[in-house]
Amino acid sequence: MRHVIGISVGSQNTVIGVLKNATVDIILSETSNRCVPTLVAYNDRDRSFGDAAFSTIKSNYLRTISYPSRYLGLKADSAFLEEETKYATALPSIDSNGKVLFEIDYKGEKESMYPEAVMGTFFDKLKLNWLKAGYDNKDIVVSVPDYYTVAERKAMIEAINIADLNCTALINESSAVALAYGFFKRNQFEADKPRIVAFVDMGTSKTTISYVSFSKTNQKVLSVTSDRFCGGREFDLSLAKFFSDIFKKKYGLEPIKSNKNKLRMMEAIQKIRKILTVNKEATLSIESLMDDEDLLYLLTKEEFEQIIAPSVENFKKIVQKSIQNLLHDASN
Repeated sequence: MRHVIGISVGSQNTVIGVLKNATVDIILSETSNRCVPTLVAYNDRDRSFGDAAFSTIKSNYLRTISYPSRYLGLKADSAFLEEETKYATALPSIDSNGKVLFEIDYKGEKESMYPEAVMGTFFDKLKLNWLKAGYDNKDIVVSVPDYYTVAERKAMIEAINIADLNCTALINESSAVALAYGFFKRNQFEADKPRIVAFVDMGTSKTTISYVSFSKTNQKVLSVTSDRFCGGREFDLSLAKFFSDIFKKKYGLEPIKSNKNKLRMMEAIQKIRKILTVNKEATLSIESLMDDEDLLYLLTKEEFEQIIAPSVENFKKIVQKSIQNLLHDASN
């Protein structure tokens, strides 16, 4: 029996699943993780993907393309490109036709890497994971952000084709979430009394809030509201700026201006951010961050909340907007 492979391409991580015997079988990565870092790295000998690319990102950041799916279909005049560049490792360039590309030193030569080709090689590598798990299939369904434009969707399909895969459907993330919820909760729904469920998805780089109606025989997405840049990495960048300012006051140095040091801070910040979800304080400790000087700071939960307050306010606005959109769509 042939199974359709489902792929959730996240900004930071990608998950592969297969519907099998009324359950979803998650395909493990080469390192037996349930997700694969969405990264492609280049060096003087070869390319690396996922966990292998992540393991060298701090030493090879100029040749590591992070968040590749967020550059699909973008051009020089895109309103989102400048903001996205704040989080880039390998910096994007623009070709003579206004398309986004990455100029990478690969095997001793300067190569032009377009996002579609980068994602294509990433899909090609992902394919090995499900082949290893015993699923010999080229048919895939890929979830994409609801806000993806026609150009972004075409670019995603081009990337899939480069990997010699057959995309049977691109499905909006809100629809994918609703289908998953409806599949596993279907026995709880009533025929004549629809249940309306709100799904709030804040990821690494974006937030999507969707409202879906479920009944015994039907499900319908009522409203979707998205923000391309409200996510965990926005919190991390605010914290990185805070710690960089502290370091500057003490040593006269700005680690955030160095991509390598910025990556080291962001990695440490992600850890303390998780600690602060259940603790009142956490210590950030980075040895020899810059010019052999250490960064050591005890961050309280109260300080953390003050630092990320602008992002939290933005999130609140998204929630309010989602409710307004739901009411507007319902009235129509």
